[in-house]
Amino acid sequence: MDNFDKIKKILISPFEIDLFDASLASLNDKTNKLRYNNFAYSIRELSRHFLYSLSPELSIKKCRWYKTETTDDKPTRGQRVKYAIQGGITDEILKKWGFDIDELKETIKIVIETINSLSKYTHINPDVFYLKDVDIEKNSKQVLETFEKLVETIDEYREKLKCFLDGHIEEHMISSVVTTFFENIDSLAPHHSLNDSEVSDYHISEITDEEIIVNVSGFLHVTLEYGSRQERREGDGLDLEESFPFETKIKYEISEDFPSDKHEIDDYDVDTSEWYGDDDDEY
Repeated sequence: MDNFDKIKKILISPFEIDLFDASLASLNDKTNKLRYNNFAYSIRELSRHFLYSLSPELSIKKCRWYKTETTDDKPTRGQRVKYAIQGGITDEILKKWGFDIDELKETIKIVIETINSLSKYTHINPDVFYLKDVDIEKNSKQVLETFEKLVETIDEYREKLKCFLDGHIEEHMISSVVTTFFENIDSLAPHHSLNDSEVSDYHISEITDEEIIVNVSGFLHVTLEYGSRQERREGDGLDLEESFPFETKIKYEISEDFPSDKHEIDDYDVDTSEWYGDDDDEY
């Protein structure tokens, strides 16, 4: 089937890929009359693991919107889908940002129905036990399309939310990239000064129960200063203008006012490898 590779690309862990491969192996075992049932059951379990990997129980329980809805205080399937889409962002905040909450609830409903629909393929009865090969091919294709729809629905709404947030952070994010301690650069010269910082790319990488995390990359334009104060006064010092790529993360606290002043900036990971050259060129 054409969507084998497509599904593998959206799986998260090696376990999920192995489980998917094992499901296909069951489907292809024509000596086993349960091959279709085993396949359908395995795909249903794959959907469960996939959803759980997107929505850890402890993270869900930390969300402001979480409330107990089960006797064992376990998150419901709907709450897991909700977290997979919006993390710790409450419906009230989304509504203030202009999102259609009714549309979101309908999206979550569709995802849950999609997961539930996988169960109907797993029951063993004469209708499915004696399926012909052509019917197994048709039904298994429908199972895979259902799983694919599950993943794509979550991903599409999550990306829609990220795109919205991306469009509101550029100015604030750029102004938040402040001067900090650059250990990598300090090792290149006795002194240095930061002339400018240039953001070349940024994107929201994750929405957790508490934070909206933005990955930022760009360039630091610095002056490397060599020589003592006296040497520099006598004209024997040396200043080198250099630029180095950097990466960092800005972690915004989830709040109604986004982007808010409640944020943290990770230490810059400045890449100075080009300064030292490529050792392989010497051989």
